[in-house]
Parts: sequence; C-alpha cells; structure tokens
Amino acid sequence: MKIELNDNEIEFNLKEGQKVNEEKQIRYSKYLVISFALIAVLIIFFKLFCGGSSRNNNDVQGTVQRIADDNKQTGKSVDRAIEHVGTAADELERAEEANRRAAFILSEDKERANACAGIIVELQKNNSRAKQILTDVELSNKTRKVQK
Repeated sequence: MKIELNDNEIEFNLKEGQKVNEEKQIRYSKYLVISFALIAVLIIFFKLFCGGSSRNNNDVQGTVQRIADDNKQTGKSVDRAIEHVGTAADELERAEEANRRAAFILSEDKERANACAGIIVELQKNNSRAKQILTDVELSNKTRKVQK
C-alpha cells in the first residue's frame, strides 16, 4: 500500500468531498423546505376544514340558538300582547254596555223629568186656581159681612 500525497490531489479530494457534502446539504435543504411546506399546507388544511369549521359551526349554532331564544321571547311577548288586547276588548265591551245602560237610564230620567215638569206646571196652575178661589171666597165673605 502506497500513499502519495500531492498538494493537487489533496485539494482535489477535498474539493470532491466538499462537493459531496454540499450536495447532501442541498438535498437535505430541499427535503427540509418541502417538509416545512407540507406541514404548512397540512396546518392550513386542518385550520380551514377541521378546526375552523367546528369553530364556525359553533358560532353558527350559537347564533341559531340565540335567534331561537329571541324568537321564543318574541313569541311570549306577542302572546302577552294578544292577552292584553283581549282584556282591553272585554273592558271595551263592558264599557259600551255601561254606556248603553247609562243612556237608557238618562232617557228614562229625561222622560221622568219631563213628566215631573208637566206635573209642576199643572200644580202651579192648580195653585193659581186655588189662590183665585181663596181670594174669591175671602171677597165673598167680606161682601156678606158688609151686607149684614
């Protein structure tokens, strides 16, 4: 076995070894870049289709639930409003009936008041006649006394 060392050979061998190392590094760098790109694509895929959709789905479900709750509250409010309208309608009917009764009583009272007014007029006439009769009787008594 013979080992000869020349400066040119050593340099050549070093250069050849460096080339092999550089090629390995380039190859490993390519694999590393491809791995990072693949990991990034996988992360984006999972965010968009797995993690993101469940969060959006939860957001949508939460929104739907809030809308359903709001609709229930609105329904209860509408039911209470309908109940109040029904109560108001009943009160209105009772008020109309009371107004009809009051109008009937008032018309009866007007008739009675008119009848009473007629009676008063008649009594005043009778009173005037009674006064006239009394005056005539007194006059007649005075004239008889004078004649006697």
